[in-house]
Amino acid sequence: MRIIISAMLLILSITSCAQDSTQKNMKTLSDISNLYQEINHYPIEPHYGIYVSSSNTNFEVRINDIPVFLEYEFITNEISPKGSYIPINLAISKSGIQKIEVRMYPSYNRETQELEPSLKNAQVTVDVVKREYNTVKETYSEEEVILHLAAPTEKNEVSKKTKFIYPELTEYIFDETFEALVPYDIKILEKAQNLITTDPEEIKKITEELLIAYNEIWLIYDQNKVSQYANLIYNKEKRAAQQLFFTEVDSKKRAKEDILENGKILEENYEMMPFEDIKLRFYSNGKIVTLVYDKLGQVGRKKSVLRAKGEGRKNSYYSLFYKPVGSDKFILY
Repeated sequence: MRIIISAMLLILSITSCAQDSTQKNMKTLSDISNLYQEINHYPIEPHYGIYVSSSNTNFEVRINDIPVFLEYEFITNEISPKGSYIPINLAISKSGIQKIEVRMYPSYNRETQELEPSLKNAQVTVDVVKREYNTVKETYSEEEVILHLAAPTEKNEVSKKTKFIYPELTEYIFDETFEALVPYDIKILEKAQNLITTDPEEIKKITEELLIAYNEIWLIYDQNKVSQYANLIYNKEKRAAQQLFFTEVDSKKRAKEDILENGKILEENYEMMPFEDIKLRFYSNGKIVTLVYDKLGQVGRKKSVLRAKGEGRKNSYYSLFYKPVGSDKFILY
């Protein structure tokens, strides 16, 4: 009996030590606010981004097969003006040739409450821009357009209006390349498993495994477990801080204003929604996976199934995952 009790006490002691070690290694919001100290800075820091203009189409923009802009449930309308600046450094892991891809689909018609039968008068234009920050002079260079990308159109000689040249299509994908020069080299996805498959059983298996990670995150959000949340996103935040060259001001603002809402993960009066209408999507040529909400007629289609609702609105939360080579665990990218 004494031997059994001693063994039990030893196990409890080992478990307690392991828990203490885990707690000590957990990252906090304070660690995130100090990430500017953990990254490298350079004399010249290039920032790449895009401006998007569009009409009559659902579409997404990918850089190196990583989504940087999703616009689904886009309502049939006139051409929109040049949009807001969207940074794309987060999809650029190292210097070299980068691929930009635009995927167009029929827009949503508010009157019929259905998707349009085809792309009809769809239009999308994307400008890839660059500007450099001189850390010595603490100044930015002028913004430079390094690539102009547009869906093919033709002009009507009578009306003088431009029109998409493939109005009968229900999908149109076009791409181009551009060169980016960045001083960092992010190797995370080089060490990630390629999970891409078309086999229904494999897709089901990946989806079920991924749902385990989603459920863990769902609980963290739902129960406002701030400490676990900070630990969960730390590596993702560190990568982003390097790719965006975060300064002290950037890091402090990120931790204080962007990550939490009045000290909480969820906004006031919001509640997490159950997972439904789930679809597995592959990005980064199979290195990244995510679960998206895929229901016609709902704003936010194709976006993360990690969602919350409140005050007549719905929020969708970041959820791109990868699985390291030799591991069976999904990690937030």
